[in-house]
Amino acid sequence: MQMLNKFTIRHYLTALLLLSLVVAGCGFKMRGQVDLPFKTIYTNISRQSSFGIYIYRLLKASSPETVMVDKATQAELIVTQLGMNRAQTEVSLDADGKVEEYELSLSFQFSVSDAQGNELIPPTTFHSSQLLPYDENAADAKAAEMQLIYSTMEKNIADRLYRRLTSEELMQHYRQFNPQ
Repeated sequence: MQMLNKFTIRHYLTALLLLSLVVAGCGFKMRGQVDLPFKTIYTNISRQSSFGIYIYRLLKASSPETVMVDKATQAELIVTQLGMNRAQTEVSLDADGKVEEYELSLSFQFSVSDAQGNELIPPTTFHSSQLLPYDENAADAKAAEMQLIYSTMEKNIADRLYRRLTSEELMQHYRQFNPQ
Protein backbone atom coordinates (compact mmCIF):
# COMPACT_ATOMS: atom_id res chain seq x y z
CA MET A 1 0.00 0.00 0.00
CA GLN A 2 2.87 2.36 0.87
CA MET A 3 4.44 1.79 -2.57
CA LEU A 4 1.13 2.53 -4.29
CA ASN A 5 0.79 5.88 -2.48
CA LYS A 6 4.32 6.95 -3.44
CA PHE A 7 3.67 5.90 -7.04
CA THR A 8 0.37 7.82 -7.16
CA ILE A 9 1.80 10.93 -5.54
CA ARG A 10 4.74 10.88 -7.96
CA HIS A 11 2.30 10.72 -10.90
CA TYR A 12 0.24 13.63 -9.54
CA LEU A 13 3.34 15.75 -9.04
CA THR A 14 4.60 14.93 -12.54
CA ALA A 15 1.21 15.77 -14.04
CA LEU A 16 1.11 19.04 -12.11
CA LEU A 17 4.59 19.96 -13.33
CA LEU A 18 3.65 19.19 -16.94
CA LEU A 19 0.45 21.22 -16.63
CA SER A 20 2.44 24.16 -15.24
CA LEU A 21 4.85 23.99 -18.16
CA VAL A 22 2.01 23.87 -20.69
CA VAL A 23 0.25 26.86 -19.11
CA ALA A 24 3.49 28.85 -18.93
CA GLY A 25 4.45 27.84 -22.46
CA CYS A 26 1.20 29.03 -24.01
CA GLY A 27 1.77 32.58 -22.80
CA PHE A 28 -0.74 32.54 -19.96
CA LYS A 29 -0.14 35.36 -17.54
CA MET A 30 -2.22 36.51 -14.58
CA ARG A 31 -3.60 39.95 -15.18
CA GLY A 32 -2.02 42.46 -12.85
CA GLN A 33 -1.92 46.22 -12.88
CA VAL A 34 -2.69 47.87 -16.18
CA ASP A 35 -0.83 50.95 -17.38
CA LEU A 36 -3.57 52.97 -19.05
CA PRO A 37 -2.59 55.77 -21.44
CA PHE A 38 -5.19 58.04 -19.81
CA LYS A 39 -4.80 59.16 -16.22
CA THR A 40 -8.26 60.61 -15.55
CA ILE A 41 -11.69 59.08 -16.21
CA TYR A 42 -15.14 60.58 -15.90
CA THR A 43 -18.37 58.62 -15.99
CA ASN A 44 -21.98 59.49 -15.33
CA ILE A 45 -22.50 56.07 -13.71
CA SER A 46 -23.57 56.73 -10.14
CA ARG A 47 -20.95 56.02 -7.51
CA GLN A 48 -23.83 55.33 -5.13
CA SER A 49 -25.11 52.29 -7.07
CA SER A 50 -23.70 48.81 -6.55
CA PHE A 51 -22.91 48.71 -10.28
CA GLY A 52 -20.96 51.99 -10.09
CA ILE A 53 -19.12 50.99 -6.94
CA TYR A 54 -18.02 47.73 -8.54
CA ILE A 55 -16.68 49.48 -11.66
CA TYR A 56 -14.82 52.10 -9.61
CA ARG A 57 -13.22 49.38 -7.48
CA LEU A 58 -12.16 47.35 -10.53
CA LEU A 59 -10.53 50.36 -12.18
CA LYS A 60 -8.83 51.51 -8.98
CA ALA A 61 -7.50 48.03 -8.18
CA SER A 62 -6.06 47.44 -11.64
CA SER A 63 -4.76 50.93 -12.32
CA PRO A 64 -4.02 52.81 -9.09
CA GLU A 65 -2.55 55.76 -11.03
CA THR A 66 -5.88 56.43 -12.74
CA VAL A 67 -8.09 59.02 -11.04
CA MET A 68 -11.88 59.15 -11.27
CA VAL A 69 -12.89 62.80 -11.65
CA ASP A 70 -16.24 64.48 -11.01
CA LYS A 71 -16.43 66.60 -14.17
CA ALA A 72 -16.15 65.56 -17.80
CA THR A 73 -14.03 68.65 -18.52
CA GLN A 74 -11.32 67.31 -16.18
CA ALA A 75 -11.16 63.86 -17.82
CA GLU A 76 -9.00 62.37 -20.54
CA LEU A 77 -11.48 59.50 -21.01
CA ILE A 78 -15.27 59.82 -20.76
CA VAL A 79 -17.48 56.76 -20.22
CA THR A 80 -21.12 57.65 -20.81
CA GLN A 81 -23.92 55.43 -19.58
CA LEU A 82 -26.71 55.75 -22.11
CA GLY A 83 -29.09 53.47 -20.26
CA MET A 84 -29.57 50.47 -18.01
CA ASN A 85 -32.78 48.51 -18.27
CA ARG A 86 -34.12 45.57 -16.30
CA ALA A 87 -36.83 43.35 -17.73
CA GLN A 88 -38.85 40.45 -16.43
CA THR A 89 -40.69 38.27 -18.94
CA GLU A 90 -43.04 35.37 -18.27
CA VAL A 91 -41.59 32.34 -20.03
CA SER A 92 -43.94 29.54 -19.01
CA LEU A 93 -47.31 29.18 -17.35
CA ASP A 94 -48.91 26.18 -15.67
CA ALA A 95 -52.37 24.79 -16.50
CA ASP A 96 -53.99 27.33 -14.13
CA GLY A 97 -52.29 30.24 -15.89
CA LYS A 98 -49.82 30.87 -13.05
CA VAL A 99 -46.24 31.77 -13.88
CA GLU A 100 -43.79 28.89 -13.55
CA GLU A 101 -40.71 30.60 -14.94
CA TYR A 102 -39.46 34.12 -15.63
CA GLU A 103 -36.64 35.34 -17.82
CA LEU A 104 -34.76 38.16 -16.12
CA SER A 105 -32.70 40.38 -18.37
CA LEU A 106 -30.42 43.37 -17.93
CA SER A 107 -29.20 45.66 -20.70
CA PHE A 108 -26.48 48.27 -20.29
CA GLN A 109 -25.83 50.83 -23.04
CA PHE A 110 -22.68 52.96 -23.06
CA SER A 111 -20.18 54.82 -25.22
CA VAL A 112 -16.60 55.97 -24.65
CA SER A 113 -14.90 59.10 -25.96
CA ASP A 114 -11.80 61.13 -25.24
CA ALA A 115 -11.65 64.73 -24.02
CA GLN A 116 -11.75 66.07 -27.60
CA GLY A 117 -14.99 64.18 -28.29
CA ASN A 118 -13.42 61.47 -30.48
CA GLU A 119 -15.56 58.36 -30.28
CA LEU A 120 -13.40 55.48 -29.03
CA ILE A 121 -16.23 53.00 -28.50
CA PRO A 122 -19.48 53.75 -30.33
CA PRO A 123 -22.79 53.22 -28.51
CA THR A 124 -22.66 49.60 -27.39
CA THR A 125 -25.06 47.35 -25.51
CA PHE A 126 -24.13 44.58 -23.11
CA HIS A 127 -26.98 42.19 -22.42
CA SER A 128 -27.36 39.48 -19.79
CA SER A 129 -30.30 37.20 -19.07
CA GLN A 130 -31.15 34.29 -16.82
CA LEU A 131 -34.13 32.05 -16.18
CA LEU A 132 -35.78 32.03 -12.76
CA PRO A 133 -38.15 29.20 -11.79
CA TYR A 134 -41.05 30.73 -9.87
CA ASP A 135 -43.31 29.43 -7.11
CA GLU A 136 -46.10 31.60 -5.71
CA ASN A 137 -45.83 29.80 -2.36
CA ALA A 138 -42.30 31.13 -1.94
CA ALA A 139 -42.84 34.62 -3.37
CA ASP A 140 -40.67 36.42 -0.78
CA ALA A 141 -37.78 34.01 -1.28
CA LYS A 142 -38.10 34.31 -5.07
CA ALA A 143 -38.09 38.12 -4.82
CA ALA A 144 -34.83 37.94 -2.85
CA GLU A 145 -33.42 35.46 -5.36
CA MET A 146 -34.44 37.80 -8.19
CA GLN A 147 -32.48 40.67 -6.60
CA LEU A 148 -29.47 38.40 -6.18
CA ILE A 149 -29.64 37.38 -9.86
CA TYR A 150 -29.86 41.02 -10.97
CA SER A 151 -26.88 41.84 -8.76
CA THR A 152 -24.87 39.00 -10.31
CA MET A 153 -25.81 40.16 -13.81
CA GLU A 154 -24.69 43.71 -12.91
CA LYS A 155 -21.31 42.37 -11.76
CA ASN A 156 -20.94 40.36 -14.96
CA ILE A 157 -21.69 43.42 -17.08
CA ALA A 158 -19.34 45.56 -14.96
CA ASP A 159 -16.59 42.98 -15.56
CA ARG A 160 -17.25 43.14 -19.30
CA LEU A 161 -17.13 46.95 -19.23
CA TYR A 162 -13.89 46.86 -17.26
CA ARG A 163 -12.29 44.45 -19.75
CA ARG A 164 -13.40 46.72 -22.59
CA LEU A 165 -11.96 49.82 -20.90
CA THR A 166 -8.62 48.12 -20.31
CA SER A 167 -8.46 46.40 -23.70
CA GLU A 168 -5.54 46.91 -26.02
CA GLU A 169 -7.99 47.93 -28.76
CA LEU A 170 -9.29 50.89 -26.73
CA MET A 171 -5.77 51.94 -25.77
CA GLN A 172 -4.70 51.91 -29.44
CA HIS A 173 -7.71 54.04 -30.42
CA TYR A 174 -6.91 56.46 -27.61
CA ARG A 175 -3.23 56.72 -28.63
CA GLN A 176 -4.24 57.24 -32.26
CA PHE A 177 -6.19 60.39 -31.33
CA ASN A 178 -3.93 61.41 -28.44
CA PRO A 179 -0.25 60.79 -29.34
CA GLN A 180 2.09 61.32 -26.44
